[in-house]
Amino acid sequence: MHLLTLFISVFLELLQDGSAVVTETWDIDCTSGTEQYLVRKNLGDIVLDGFTVSECGRTFVPDTPWNVHRSLEQKAGRCGIVDTGDGYELCWGIGSYGHHNFVVSYRMSNVVKSLADYDVLHLQTVSPGLNPVPDDVSVTVKAPVLLCEANAGIWGFGYRGSVSFTPDGCVRFSSDSNSFEGCSVISLIRFEKGIFESSSIQDRNFESLLEEALKGSDFEDDTFGAIMAAIVSTALLLLLIVAAILWHRKLVKDTLGCKEKEVGWCRDIPFEGDLLQSEMVLEILGENRKGSVAAAMILRMIHNSIIVVSKDERGNVELSFNDNAPVAFSDESERELYDMMKEASGSDTILQRNEFKRWSKGHSSKVLVWSQNLPLEGRRRAREASNLAGKKFTAQGQRNARNLVGLRNYLNDFTLLKERGSAEAVLWKEYMVFAALFGIADKVARELKEIDPQAFEQQMACDYDAMYQTIYITRIMADSITNARVAAQTAAAGGGGMSSFGGGRGFSGGGFGGGVR
Repeated sequence: MHLLTLFISVFLELLQDGSAVVTETWDIDCTSGTEQYLVRKNLGDIVLDGFTVSECGRTFVPDTPWNVHRSLEQKAGRCGIVDTGDGYELCWGIGSYGHHNFVVSYRMSNVVKSLADYDVLHLQTVSPGLNPVPDDVSVTVKAPVLLCEANAGIWGFGYRGSVSFTPDGCVRFSSDSNSFEGCSVISLIRFEKGIFESSSIQDRNFESLLEEALKGSDFEDDTFGAIMAAIVSTALLLLLIVAAILWHRKLVKDTLGCKEKEVGWCRDIPFEGDLLQSEMVLEILGENRKGSVAAAMILRMIHNSIIVVSKDERGNVELSFNDNAPVAFSDESERELYDMMKEASGSDTILQRNEFKRWSKGHSSKVLVWSQNLPLEGRRRAREASNLAGKKFTAQGQRNARNLVGLRNYLNDFTLLKERGSAEAVLWKEYMVFAALFGIADKVARELKEIDPQAFEQQMACDYDAMYQTIYITRIMADSITNARVAAQTAAAGGGGMSSFGGGRGFSGGGFGGGVR
């Protein structure tokens, strides 16, 4: 078989009831085969009907059920549907070899899904495995209203190319020329409520749908460096780096009142134990610990018996919740984290190792709001405590900031210290809390246990193995919070641009194969 060229153009006109009238134009040259076909599977509640084919204004005769074994001449000018049991093949005769321009039309109900917060189109509009491989593919989606960034978010998966809003209020998914081998087009559009009245209702939020679609996509990568390289010259980039270094040095000096390397050891707890003020300083210093402020909060709640550590019959640590703890929450942020953890624990209210990770994927917007409030609250408290005056650190604030860095240095160098002893055991709980904030809780726990195993168990109210497992769980939760925050921020984007070759899971429609046979 020798097939010369194939250009596919798909136009989806979305109707207010959530259905779509699909028109596909297949511009093709071929020298063998007897028919062309489209594969449409994975339909769920989608109903496909109204299939027609035409060429040069001549409408093909419907012939269903379709017999794929007939000759080129017998299929000429005819079209039909093959029910494969798990979907359909929409077929039509080639009629003759050479150049053709087939126009295929059909209707699909329920392509727009009604979610709890948005409506969405998540459809594989062009299938992979086409024969021949298309030279160029474009998909255009039109809605009952003009689409733009104000009322829609757009993502393209499965191909190398772009997705964009058009000047006439549509969305276009376009492949790069001659790059479609192994590709498909998965169209994902998020709509504001009020555009559609779809009867296809799904009991979930858009963030959970997008979380699944982004898995394995190019959007998960950090593309900042590539973007910068594309928009600035090497010389300008170097200048920006130098300027950033100088600016960071100034920020550090304004915060600490000296250079960071001039700070020695400190055994005192900074900012009277306030984690959010401490986190604010660490952010200024440029430390990236992936949400470890949450890990520090959890350890403090454990020390205050607000969260209780226990083990199941296999020795795995579980966390349970003490609503009647004698010690109050340190602040509102801690209480909100407690509530999220409890919600994640399910009906038995016992939080196991990966439950919060699973929960946060479906509640990334809630986690994002919580995370975004932390630096704002930290600055508010710093001003209230006279550690900040406006945007500048006061002398007291600089002293607290130096104590924070000094405590980090002290805990980091714990193995080098000769003056370690159980006399400081009363501070061990807070040392563990701040060690979690610094991202070194496992190291500090090991060192404290070696100093005095009995004092360690008394202060931590659990043995070393339970504490080690707990630290591991808090790290998983801290990473989950960071990942959920990133997912929510990505979900809030959706402004178009480059498509992703990978990702797009959870779509409807599509299948594999199609073209000429």
